[in-house]
Amino acid sequence: MRITNINNLSALIDRLITERIKCFFFNKDNKLDKVEHQEKVISAIKKELSILFMECYNTKNYTYLSEERTFDENAISESLDELIQADINIGESDRARLAQVESNEPNINSFLVNEKRLRKGNETRASKKNEIDKQFKDIVKD
Repeated sequence: MRITNINNLSALIDRLITERIKCFFFNKDNKLDKVEHQEKVISAIKKELSILFMECYNTKNYTYLSEERTFDENAISESLDELIQADINIGESDRARLAQVESNEPNINSFLVNEKRLRKGNETRASKKNEIDKQFKDIVKD
């Protein structure tokens, strides 16, 4: 059995997205040693995804323990693209919050707005990951 946020499909996809975004910023900042490391991490995640796909193909089954949420996940309809956007928003809001913390004259309103963006991004991300796993389970069964 796969475990949510550890080794299920959505966790691996989400981690791949996150690591690819980190790689993008390391490239942008010309931190080539970190880019090389990120490429190794990305390659390892892709290998884990391949293992999962082969396992499901061979067994015609995808069993996972899902994450329970404190809100109505059916009220939010996302796609894989929205998961990517949520991860980007999380990174942007985190960077903006950090900039305020490190500022000589921090703007509390900017900090609060980005805190809300971060929370919304995390909730969207968790909901989308659950949806991806449910859809994949249905595909594997057919």
